[in-house]
Amino acid sequence: MLTEKFDAYGEILPEVPRDKREAATTASVALGRIGQYVFWSLVVIILSARIAYYPVSPASAFRTASEPQQTVTR
Repeated sequence: MLTEKFDAYGEILPEVPRDKREAATTASVALGRIGQYVFWSLVVIILSARIAYYPVSPASAFRTASEPQQTVTR
């Protein structure tokens, strides 16, 4: 039975015992959290703008049309 392990590109993974792996540094943890915060902030901003500035359905934009013919031609 093979004991070698390979990564997604077919390269052999080095044998590193679990207790000798390096822990994540404080800087990388902080940058990861900042990146997640920025991403979710942008999601909230974009969705809020979508809700505030665009109608829920296209039909709601034609409420002021006085005749059905005007609604169809728009």
